[in-house]
Amino acid sequence: MRVVVVGGGISGLCCAYYLRKRDIEVTVLDSAHVGSRSASSWGNGGWIAPAQAGPLPEPGLTLHGLRALVRSDSALYFRPSYLPRVAPWLARFQTYCNQGDYDCGVAALAGLGKRCFELVDEMVADGITFDLWKLGMVCATGKPEDARKVLRSLEGMRQYGYELPDDVLGESEIHDLEPSLNSKVRSGFHLTAQWNVKADTLVTGLGTKLREMGVEILEGTEVAGFDRTEGSVRAVQTSRGDIAADHFVLAAGSWTTPLARKLGISIPMEPGKGYSFLLKPKMMPKHGILFADIHAGVTPLGDRVRIGGTMEFSGYDLSIDQRRITNLFNLARGYIDLEQPNYEEPWAGLRPMTADGLPILDWAQPYRNAYVATGYSMLGMTLSQTAGEAMAEMITTGTRPALFEPFRIDRFPKWIVRRSGA
Repeated sequence: MRVVVVGGGISGLCCAYYLRKRDIEVTVLDSAHVGSRSASSWGNGGWIAPAQAGPLPEPGLTLHGLRALVRSDSALYFRPSYLPRVAPWLARFQTYCNQGDYDCGVAALAGLGKRCFELVDEMVADGITFDLWKLGMVCATGKPEDARKVLRSLEGMRQYGYELPDDVLGESEIHDLEPSLNSKVRSGFHLTAQWNVKADTLVTGLGTKLREMGVEILEGTEVAGFDRTEGSVRAVQTSRGDIAADHFVLAAGSWTTPLARKLGISIPMEPGKGYSFLLKPKMMPKHGILFADIHAGVTPLGDRVRIGGTMEFSGYDLSIDQRRITNLFNLARGYIDLEQPNYEEPWAGLRPMTADGLPILDWAQPYRNAYVATGYSMLGMTLSQTAGEAMAEMITTGTRPALFEPFRIDRFPKWIVRRSGA
């Protein structure tokens, strides 16, 4: 059996890794280079955070509220010129902003992320080399009521076996726990169930391991289309020529949408751009930090920290909007005392955002031998290992794992209608 995986980011490489561990012949195609700066797996925060795996559509988030999010300094921003293009997705997204769908989404993501720490440890034991820290996370806020609000948003994970603190910490307690916090922080809580990686090292380490395992990785390879017959795909048409296989996995992150369109498949997914940069603080944090007040995450990386945040809908545009990254920097330095008064390595990447906030892990219906593994939103580092392992099982056995039932490609209704969970 031979499988072609399209996509050399964390999703595609995990699919390839678990297929190869089942002695399947695998070829990975990537339009750039594994671990390249242009890839969305390069500069993200690298959080492995299963206890925070809630879907983006939240109860009570309405279109009326979303209309206010066209300011460039908003954490969630829709570029006005892109609104006509994103409007159908946005209308569908709004139908999932209800308690019923949110609770179902939490349950689905809790199940998918349950084994992520175990699988990461197994990768380390298998000789995959990457930078990993098991630090936990501190949520830091200016007011206790804001910290409690974040903690309540995670409460649904408790019933699925995730450990959460019972209450928030006071000012002295949070500063004793994380001395790098400045006086603006007066409350928060500690979540032990979080690790972080230097994202580019994990992707590069996986690529190196796959080559050692005999996986063929074809970089700089553009996909032009597919040679298909009724019900099956015979080959992928690329800039290197046609590449035939028995099975095909589309795992190209945000670019899976136009890729699937080449098969005549439409999925309600949009690229959501996030920004990050490096800072040198006066004191290095002992934990990852979520500054909930400004919707920004801090990842310690040696002598620097990576600051990541914002969600921008502006299409397949990787350019850096200086207004937005400057605003994020100005907000972050209000919470972090800096050794150097500037930021380094500004970066933007695209997150694959489905309308309901859940991944798509399924056959690329109606094709019997094509599959989709995408839509991880901001959870690629958390979910890709478990999803890749289960996808390998699905391809080799021909049976959809029960774990994948909530992530079927046919779960989206044809028409945009009010959801029954509202």
